[in-house]
Amino acid sequence: MTIEDHTKELAAITVKKAKIVTPEGSENTVEDTLIHEHFLEVSVNGYAAFRLSCTAEHLQELVIGRLYTEGLIASVNDIGRLFFCGKGNIAEVTLAENITFQPYQGTEPTCCAGNRQLLAGRDQVLQPLPPAVVDREAVFALAGYFQRDSKLHRSTSGTHSCYLYLRGGEITGFEDISRHNALDKAVGHMLLAGADPAGCMLYTTGRVPVDMVQKTVMSRVPVLVSKSVPTDEAVTLAAEYHLHLLCKAWPDSYTVYV
Repeated sequence: MTIEDHTKELAAITVKKAKIVTPEGSENTVEDTLIHEHFLEVSVNGYAAFRLSCTAEHLQELVIGRLYTEGLIASVNDIGRLFFCGKGNIAEVTLAENITFQPYQGTEPTCCAGNRQLLAGRDQVLQPLPPAVVDREAVFALAGYFQRDSKLHRSTSGTHSCYLYLRGGEITGFEDISRHNALDKAVGHMLLAGADPAGCMLYTTGRVPVDMVQKTVMSRVPVLVSKSVPTDEAVTLAAEYHLHLLCKAWPDSYTVYV
């Protein structure tokens, strides 16, 4: 894979003037730190594929992870060329295998469920995950790591985080305004690192609807941990495909649905 990334340094945050108003009617003018919402147009083999509303960090990981969790690539070796323009608003992907795309125009939701917007000619078939053992100590390590990390969230309260745990104890974190994007960034990093998904775990700060389970099963990572809650359908789907789904994960406990 050849990566041509001409993206200049992009701002992840911006500062706006704001007024804090109290019930008594007093007003106090302050400077408030906000997440900069970045838009990225992605084409694959010359066809418009998807438009992402995201945080302007780790765009390579985001695109690669999205292609993988959508089932369009089986590894980074399926990508011949990945190009980013200087402003980071356009990404062009050339695959070794031609894929016929259906027309799609729109913006992916940043937070809500049901944001599987990529329309492609390749069927996305979920396969059950192989048996895996949950490393309890690693789960609590991930929960504790979140409390110490998430620099953008600490300054803006406006991001979700996803942490990738690699066999051996290495933890890498990614933030985005969308929990789906944050997970894709973590998966993209896993692929670029050449890590075996079977030895990895993912920790998300967001709730877990069906599409988050689908993404994780497509990534082949056998354990998804969340500090939030799942939907009932997410629990059902996780069980069907042998994904270990651990929720309400904090440094003192987590919940397993059986």
